[in-house]
Amino acid sequence: MAKFILIGGYIHRARDGGKAFCDELIRDINRGQIKILDCLFARPAQEWNSKFQDDKDFFQKHLQNFEIELATPEKFLEQIRKSNVVFFQGGVPHQLISILATTGDWIKELDGKILVGSSGGADAICKYYGVGKTSNIGEGLGLLPIKFIPHWKSDYAPGANINWDELLAKLKNYKESLEIVTVEEGEFLVINRG
Repeated sequence: MAKFILIGGYIHRARDGGKAFCDELIRDINRGQIKILDCLFARPAQEWNSKFQDDKDFFQKHLQNFEIELATPEKFLEQIRKSNVVFFQGGVPHQLISILATTGDWIKELDGKILVGSSGGADAICKYYGVGKTSNIGEGLGLLPIKFIPHWKSDYAPGANINWDELLAKLKNYKESLEIVTVEEGEFLVINRG
């Protein structure tokens, strides 16, 4: 069984700065050290180190007794085995999916772990997703059989004229009929799945 946490985007923008998310993150972890694998494959590689430092700083505000490691494609399978939390950060979902395809059968390693996806990372976890700033529909890995829209009704893309209701209708009519989940900026949803 795996626990999934889908974040609508920018968890640090939550009213509590992300504390409730961090509390939920460690709720089901046995006492001992929390080992977070920070996967930034959805972003350009030149941003990984600076974003990793931002993520480390975020967790230090809300967690104690944790380790955080930057995921690398070459060591991903080994890294996921040593972690109890895998965090797919936001960015370009198809880039994340493409890199994950080169890392081995990592999905088999999810049993008993917590898989977190934020924005584009959450898109990749779901079967289908809608992108607000482009109005495009994409296909994720299908680990969760749902349709997903992050950043729901937010202003995350300044200058973009997003018609959220139109995007919702477009996603609803895309391929098969599945539950549609929308998560607002800074909010999160927990799904336990066997």
